[in-house]
Amino acid sequence: MSASFQEGFERNKGMKVLMTGATGMVGREVGKKLILQGHEVYVISRDSEKAKLDCPFPCQVIEGSLEKEALRDSRLRDIQAVIHLAGESISEGRWSDEKKKRIYDSRAVGTKNLLESLKESRLQVFVSTSASGFYGDRKEDLLNEDSVAGTDFLSHVCQDWERPVWLAQSKNQFPNCRYVVLRTGVVFAPFAGALKKMLPAFRHGVGGALGDGEQWISWIHLEDLSKLYLKALEDSKMQGPINAVSPEPVKNKDFSARLAKALGSKLGLKIPNFAIKALYGEMAQVLLNSQRIESPKLRANNFQYQYSSLDQVLEQLSAFYKDGEEIFYAEQFIPQMKNKVFPFFADAKNLEKITPPILGFQVLNTSTPEIQSGTLINYRLKVHGLPMHWRTEILDWNPDSKFVDNQLKGPYRKWHHTHEFSDFAGGTLMTDLVRYKLPLGLPGWIAAGAFVAKDVQQIFSFRKKICSQIKFGQF
Repeated sequence: MSASFQEGFERNKGMKVLMTGATGMVGREVGKKLILQGHEVYVISRDSEKAKLDCPFPCQVIEGSLEKEALRDSRLRDIQAVIHLAGESISEGRWSDEKKKRIYDSRAVGTKNLLESLKESRLQVFVSTSASGFYGDRKEDLLNEDSVAGTDFLSHVCQDWERPVWLAQSKNQFPNCRYVVLRTGVVFAPFAGALKKMLPAFRHGVGGALGDGEQWISWIHLEDLSKLYLKALEDSKMQGPINAVSPEPVKNKDFSARLAKALGSKLGLKIPNFAIKALYGEMAQVLLNSQRIESPKLRANNFQYQYSSLDQVLEQLSAFYKDGEEIFYAEQFIPQMKNKVFPFFADAKNLEKITPPILGFQVLNTSTPEIQSGTLINYRLKVHGLPMHWRTEILDWNPDSKFVDNQLKGPYRKWHHTHEFSDFAGGTLMTDLVRYKLPLGLPGWIAAGAFVAKDVQQIFSFRKKICSQIKFGQF
């Protein structure tokens, strides 16, 4: 990873790239790839401090809210390229009138204001997101980039999302600028996005097809989508609307059956349309609309997929989830080298500094003077006020790069935590992968799964904030 970055950095041929939506699932992956290619990244965010914490790559933050107004910042004059990813989530909660306005404004109004913000720049390429929702509910039709738009709410949002881009192109707002719009299908990734929301039900054998299951799902893996954004940025042959989908659309009923099989669980009953509509209201169209999409433009541009088939995606997924574990994944960029960062974590007592005080976390003793493979560490902590004892064993110890701790005694049936430290962009990319199981199996998950997941998220959010403030190398 570091070698690729250094090569790009030394070439010093990168562009000044402005990103929106950089803290989202797609944005985080795209941002890392931009840095590896030697580009200089600028990020627009309503909260600059949060953006600096959540972006796992070095960047400059321009603070502002595009759905409210165009931005005025002198740094925008130097921007050469844009990757526009921002948009209110469409799959969180029912669609009230207020929610629908946020969905619309964050896309259509936000894009218009973004282009207005850049009017003094010498923009060379503008890559914007749209969605497969552009086409509406099309049953068995095979759709390509020339297919007409649909007529439902999401289709209208997508059309108005794209309209400012094509208007800027037709008016030659930025001479010699190339415009690309990626109409993205459902994005699959092991630790986030659509699959993460489906997994709990399917892992416990209660996940089933939605409606009659005949609706087509057009999808793309996160790794391929992030690669595609880079290709759209750098390849002059990429122009106009492009369907960002894999070559293998799949019907919902087939996807459901294959997902359950990959996870080693049984397939649950179909969930009838009326139940989905009763639960989600108008948002149910996201789950029930059928879009069978191909991408002739990606074929013509010889785009090389890493995950071209659903079986490849499910094989990757089952490698993480086949033992029925919950997964938590986090990453953070630290602008100091890993030989400065790792020693802080090599001192067990420092774990007290990065754990929320409410847990009353205290290291009692270690079985060896210095941490190494096989070291046993005993802790004391409180979980919602209840005192507990935790014993962990270090299973793997690779100074400066990696260590693994595994719970021997504690509140979980399993807690297996892999910490990794990689050279990245002149600093360190720190990642955490936690595999955990709750007591009591399915009843335990039903009673406390969401509650515990929130606790874990809060613990690591606190740790991320503290790590951003630490002067590593002084401990």
